[in-house]
Amino acid sequence: MPDIPKDVPIYTGPGEPEYSNFENMFVQGMEDRFLEGRPALQEFQFSKDPGGKLEGVIDVFGDGSFFAIQSPGHTPGHMAFVARTTTGPVLLTGDTCHTRWGWENGVEPGSFIDDRERNRKSLLALKALSERHPKMIVKLGHQP
Repeated sequence: MPDIPKDVPIYTGPGEPEYSNFENMFVQGMEDRFLEGRPALQEFQFSKDPGGKLEGVIDVFGDGSFFAIQSPGHTPGHMAFVARTTTGPVLLTGDTCHTRWGWENGVEPGSFIDDRERNRKSLLALKALSERHPKMIVKLGHQP
């Protein structure tokens, strides 16, 4: 966040700004410092996926280059992203899945999770998306 100019708006998924749980107590000071002096958080208004394969999708810039995908579970407003790059599509799972082993075995993250069943549904939807696009590169939340 320090590298992002203070006037750039920050978007979240639905319900994210209000969400809090016990673990937030440990990171609240850091988050407050990141957001200090910035505009209020804004929430994406997702459209339902016409094909019904994903909970919600938004074309962030309106040009087909970068998509936000609703992937609730880790937190209520968690999002994953797909970037269309010169080398092909890249899926950024965020915290829907932390590790390669978890991805390959359909295992959601450990204890820091709001709703395990919703996270599992989001994980399986992202896995299915990558299977429909076999050349898609998958970047997991906690691995390079």
